Amino acid sequence: MYYDNYYYNYNYYNNIATALAIGIIAAIIFACVVYFTFMKKENEGKFTGMKGKAYNFLTFNKFYLEDIVKFLYVLCAAVLTVVGVIMLFVNFISGLLVALGGNVLLRVSYELLMMFVILCKKSASIDKKLSKIEKFYGDDFDEPCVEVAEEDEECDVEFFEGCEDGFCASCPSAAGCGKKPEEVEEDIIEE
Repeated sequence: MYYDNYYYNYNYYNNIATALAIGIIAAIIFACVVYFTFMKKENEGKFTGMKGKAYNFLTFNKFYLEDIVKFLYVLCAAVLTVVGVIMLFVNFISGLLVALGGNVLLRVSYELLMMFVILCKKSASIDKKLSKIEKFYGDDFDEPCVEVAEEDEECDVEFFEGCEDGFCASCPSAAGCGKKPEEVEEDIIEE
């Protein structure tokens, strides 16, 4: 009789372990599909409504920690105030310390925590603004001038724009002449 009970428990736990293993494998597959299809960077701004909220939640575009920390601060401040007021009737000094001192210490500690949250929020905001600027100006700030004349074989002033040293070696007709942009401008004006 003891053996039957042991055998039943063994099968029960074996079935639970099998179900958990299947569930974990299914969750990993689901997470991979969602990550590689739904959370791609190209989908930024495509979704609205519930899908948009899910996308922002999964890609950390919106920070919820700030709201959670604010709620916890209000909850803790209310608890400290109520406990401090109740303690005023038991021991006036300790009640005053809990009500006033506890709230001051709580406020300082939550402000320190909020500094990190706001720092992350501002950093993400700066990053988004910089990516917009990068799209407008391009990301070739440090690259040398490598423009190639497509239609004209003669150097033109526009091929020298962006060259810091004043000479664009990729301009076909200036490849060996060594003329600077100002000299080419003078040549164009003279013609």
